[in-house]
Amino acid sequence: MLVEMELAEIQKSELMNQPQVILLTEKAGNRTFPIFIGYYEASALEMSVMGYKTPRPMTHDLIFNILEAYELQLVRVLVDELRSDTFIGKLVIVNNLGEETLVDSRPSDAIVLASKMKVPVFVDEEVLSQVVRGSQKEAEGEEPFQEPPEDSI
Repeated sequence: MLVEMELAEIQKSELMNQPQVILLTEKAGNRTFPIFIGYYEASALEMSVMGYKTPRPMTHDLIFNILEAYELQLVRVLVDELRSDTFIGKLVIVNNLGEETLVDSRPSDAIVLASKMKVPVFVDEEVLSQVVRGSQKEAEGEEPFQEPPEDSI
């Protein structure tokens, strides 16, 4: 089962070598979902949310332009797996015949595109449950996971 999420917060450090955090919240609930991302992805997301347009296309704009040029539509973003403390994401793209294609993506890049294109973000219930269980263990003083790599919890 997929759970629709919304971008709730971007926690951006000015230190480029520090992990940046985005928080997704459950659209119809109260669970939160943190994803550690890189500085540049956090900056791109922040610019997208603020509606800032660069004079020339950035990487995420380029992807948007390619989708548009080939009449493809990004319909939703998925975070559907947690593998070795790293989230696995997908872009769900539909062509002009209505055929869906899943494209592997880092969740941070996918969420930037979702923000730019105003499409929903979904997290698999099992992944969300693993993160919630991990957060509960952390609150109880246990360490749920190792140091998070980019696009992980």
